[in-house]
Amino acid sequence: MSRRPAGSNKLTRAFKRRLAERGISLLETLIAMALGLMVMAGVLQFVSRLVEGNTTTLKVTRLEQDIRTLMDIMLQDIRRAGHFPEGVSDLGAPIKFMQDQPTPPMIDGQPLRDGLVGSTLTYAYRDADGKLVSGRFAHDAKAGTILMHTGTASAAETISDAAFMNVTELQFQAARTQVKSGALTVATPAVQIRIVGRLKADPAIERTQLGRMTWRNPVVSP
Repeated sequence: MSRRPAGSNKLTRAFKRRLAERGISLLETLIAMALGLMVMAGVLQFVSRLVEGNTTTLKVTRLEQDIRTLMDIMLQDIRRAGHFPEGVSDLGAPIKFMQDQPTPPMIDGQPLRDGLVGSTLTYAYRDADGKLVSGRFAHDAKAGTILMHTGTASAAETISDAAFMNVTELQFQAARTQVKSGALTVATPAVQIRIVGRLKADPAIERTQLGRMTWRNPVVSP
C-alpha cells in the first residue's frame, strides 16, 4: 500500500487555504448584483402599481363625493321653489293663491310640462318677509361646469371644480301631474336631475348621480 509523501499533504492544505482566503470573484459579484437588481425592479414595479391604484381609487372617491355634493346643493335650493308665506292661508282661495304664488318653474325658458328635458332650470320663491327670490341652475358645456345664480347676485357662480372634473351633462327632466278644479288647473311639478362628471386627469373615469325633487306647493293656473 502506497502512501503520499508528507510534503504533498502540506501542499494540498495550503492550496485549499488559499482558495478559502481568495473570497468571491468579480464574476460572482456581478451575477449577485444582477440578480439583486432584478428582484429590486420587481418590488419597485409592484409598489408603483399599488400606489397608482390607491391614487386612482382616491380620485374616483372624490369624484363621487363632489357630484353628490353638487346634487345636494341643487336639491337644497330647488326645494324652496314655489314657496310663499301666504300659501297655507290661500289654499281656500284659488284666485288669490294664483296671484300670490311665485313665477312657475321653467326648463330652458319653457313652462314645465310632462317629459320636457333641458339643461337650465329657473324657479322662484318668496322668503318669510315676502321678498321674491329667483334661482337658476345651468350647464356651461364649454367650461364643463355647473352655474348657480340665486338671490340678488349680479353674476352666476360656478359650483363645480373645473380643475378636477369635467361636468359633461346636466339634465333636468320635468314631470307634471295636474287636475282640473273648475276653470283652474292645479298642477304638482317635479323634476328629475341627472349629473354626469368625468375626471379631468382621466376622462375614462365617469360617474353619474340622479336626484328628484317635487314642489311643496302646487302651481295654479287658468
